[in-house]
Amino acid sequence: MAAKKRITKKELDAIEREAKRAEQKEAGALDGRFRPKVVPSKKKYSRKGRGQDPNGAA
Repeated sequence: MAAKKRITKKELDAIEREAKRAEQKEAGALDGRFRPKVVPSKKKYSRKGRGQDPNGAA
């Protein structure tokens, strides 16, 4: 007889993730309507754009 295969913690986590993702798909979370808010990183240097030319010259 073959010995019983034990489910490792890694495999158990994968099964739980798979079930959670299936629930999200059913709820429509992956069809593009739900977008998580992205908070910009404060570590990255942000350049300030130049102001508009008041005369409108190109």
